[in-house]
Amino acid sequence: MPVYEFECNDHGVFELTRPMVQVRDPAACPECGEPAKRLLSAASLATGSAVNRRAAGINERSQHEPKILKRELTQSSGEPAKRTVHSSSRGYPWAIGH
Repeated sequence: MPVYEFECNDHGVFELTRPMVQVRDPAACPECGEPAKRLLSAASLATGSAVNRRAAGINERSQHEPKILKRELTQSSGEPAKRTVHSSSRGYPWAIGH
């Protein structure tokens, strides 16, 4: 069955799997129940592995509204870790000193 994308004005985009005979039927937002408009989207062809398709889908959805995760670094003792910046990295903690 095809997957159709709909957009609610208040809650954003959601997907529904439904038969092709229901292509023109309205869809209610799963969060508020209000009618949502169907979006025009390209056909999703099953190419590559299922893992790669899933990763590509997540990447596509996150390009406009990435999820931001915040966590505090902890040491094995459970105390917050202190970040140290080595002089060879010139203030960039992700850079490898050469």
